[in-house]
Amino acid sequence: MSTADHRPAAPATRVVDAGDIEFGDGLEILLSTVFQAAEPGQTIDVATSSRATALELPGWARSTGHHAERDWKEHNGHGQRFVVRVRRGDAVPILAPDLPPRGDPMPLRLGSQFHTTDLVSAAPERIPATARATRGLIPLGAVPEAGGPDYAWRLNSHDELWAEDLTDLTERASSSQWDATADIPWNEALGLPDQVEKAVAQVMTFIASNEYVALYVPAKFLPQVNAAFVDVLMWLASHINDEARHVEVFTKRALIGGERGYALASTQMSLHSLLEEDDFSSASLLLNVLGEGTFIDLLGFISRNAPDAATAACARLAHRDEQRHVHFGISHVRRSQKLDPDSTRQLIAAVEARAAKLSSLTGLSPVLLESLTILASGSVSAAALRQGAAAVKELTGLMETNRIRRLRAAGFDRETSRYLSELHTPNLM
Repeated sequence: MSTADHRPAAPATRVVDAGDIEFGDGLEILLSTVFQAAEPGQTIDVATSSRATALELPGWARSTGHHAERDWKEHNGHGQRFVVRVRRGDAVPILAPDLPPRGDPMPLRLGSQFHTTDLVSAAPERIPATARATRGLIPLGAVPEAGGPDYAWRLNSHDELWAEDLTDLTERASSSQWDATADIPWNEALGLPDQVEKAVAQVMTFIASNEYVALYVPAKFLPQVNAAFVDVLMWLASHINDEARHVEVFTKRALIGGERGYALASTQMSLHSLLEEDDFSSASLLLNVLGEGTFIDLLGFISRNAPDAATAACARLAHRDEQRHVHFGISHVRRSQKLDPDSTRQLIAAVEARAAKLSSLTGLSPVLLESLTILASGSVSAAALRQGAAAVKELTGLMETNRIRRLRAAGFDRETSRYLSELHTPNLM
């Protein structure tokens, strides 16, 4: 008995009828599908009614790593056709393992809703705790091909970036989008008295300035996050989108009535110090917990005391977005301290370092205080101004109380929370 008698039988020749499809009209896609499913060495008879296609098939086979063995004509009841036998080569179209078999469908809610939480929890691959710094832009569940470039991500630990309810916050951001053009009753902003409109323009200019840094800080970290952490990337992108809309809406409100406001130097100093923070968790404490946390109180104050419905709507809708950002910051900082108790010292040091840079700022700008008072008063009459001044004084007390409350929720003890609140910049953000 010869050795050949022990070799496995070659796979049977498969016949593919290409009809009258030609190259450039989809034939190469049909053939690619067929040959990818075949085993190396298997022969495939490609039948076509086009003589031109039959003549092109050997060239296609060579260019794709296969081998055309012979060709012939056939006649059947439908007329003449040409057949080219091609043996599948060892070449592969992609330098990667075969894709896994088709799995179960991803879960839907209410019959048609595909939630972000379910994407992350039910994906065929889990988000890793630590990802390779050189990992490419590989979507969740994708099979990477060899030969791609090495990346150089800086943030490669999921724990250093994550927060409880992260995907729920992202889902909420997607479902709570609003339009800075159509969802504000802009006509209601027109016709305010000169002094009131001037005050509103100044407050709106101040808020718009601060919203720039709330946009730039997450945008700064976004390109540093390893692409393996799709949940973190989606959250940061939603944060950036929110803040871009805030810049838009507060700039519109500042300008719509014809007045202008000052971009205060004290504000610029404070915001610049935020941009200098390079640690993700420290930036979350400074921006999300302290800065945006304090701004929640400011926006709530404006929505309650605004002299017109447009200003109230701007503050109310932005307030809704900022609540998500503050929730993330509190959750992230609390979790960071639980995972690494030593991080508490680093977080405190970040607040102290920022306070030291801003030691020349002794209080909220008089220009802003005056404008907030007139905004809350709705006029410059003595009685109204008395009420407006009392409301602003109450606001500053509320800000301090709520800052301490948020710091406690973020995992700091009572004494440390009071200390950090006192260090927070008078600029509010």
